[in-house]
Amino acid sequence: MPHSLRAKLSGLRYKGILEDKDYKRLCKALDNEGVLEQIRAEILNFKEKCNASDYLGCGILEIIDKYR
Repeated sequence: MPHSLRAKLSGLRYKGILEDKDYKRLCKALDNEGVLEQIRAEILNFKEKCNASDYLGCGILEIIDKYR
């Protein structure tokens, strides 16, 4: 997450508009936003290597579990 966005969220927390728990939840969600693109890219790589019948057997579940 960009520092400027974190600073704006922190300002909202300081003003009392945003609670601490909401601030932490938003920061965590925004920090993990790029993880979904990594998962998608790995799944597409495996999909190209596998045929439709063994799609799940080619490591797709392992990729998902790796990012849990």
